Amino acid sequence: MRTSDSPAAPRAGLSNVVDIVVSPDAAFARLREVPAWGWAFLVASVLGVAGSLVVGPAIAHAMDVSLPAQLAASPQVAKMPADQQATFIANYLRISHIFAQWSFVAVPFALLIAGLVQGVIMLIANAAGKGDGSFRKLFALSITVTVVGEGLRSIAFAAIVLVRGTGSFDSITAVQQVVPSLALLAPGAHGALAGFLGGLNVFYLWAAALLALGMQRVARISPVAAWSTAVVMLLLTACFAAFGASRGG
Repeated sequence: MRTSDSPAAPRAGLSNVVDIVVSPDAAFARLREVPAWGWAFLVASVLGVAGSLVVGPAIAHAMDVSLPAQLAASPQVAKMPADQQATFIANYLRISHIFAQWSFVAVPFALLIAGLVQGVIMLIANAAGKGDGSFRKLFALSITVTVVGEGLRSIAFAAIVLVRGTGSFDSITAVQQVVPSLALLAPGAHGALAGFLGGLNVFYLWAAALLALGMQRVARISPVAAWSTAVVMLLLTACFAAFGASRGG
């Protein structure tokens, strides 16, 4: 997959990384002419990996605090003899720590998969909203917006965790809710609800607005179709976060 066929792509891509934050209209105008996404992908990946490395120890600590009691209370584990329970819980925590420690490896792949999925969804909106965009342009828009939705979010996430301290979190949900989100409206929420509200954080809301505006500028998609599509993608992201929270506790 190529970032662009134009020799202007590297300069355009670098400018888009900055402008998607400070001057989105300029980034959208360039993306319509030169759908470059390589630099945005690199920056979002680096920021995402850095954030994951910082947050990983906090997640591991939260699992150590909350998972043993949750696992012991489950019907399947409760039926086991005490020694088997201890072995099962220790092995579960060991495997969970490995995933938390190496989760940063999945960041670039997750960004690409999300970009592909969003590109397909926006291409459908392009047809429904009588736009003139292409998958290449819409994929480039999606990846460029990840500088905000994933890159800046990851850095803010890591900064808050560092300020609060790794040992201050008693559950995975508590870690996931440190980025300001609609979860602030329901401080007592747990599980799937907490994950869903946490998925509606300020950076994802910002990214959704950028996608809606970008679809109109980059692909000339009608405002109704663009905003409806952006809201649907935001809700899908929140549902995915809800599923993860329901599994993680």
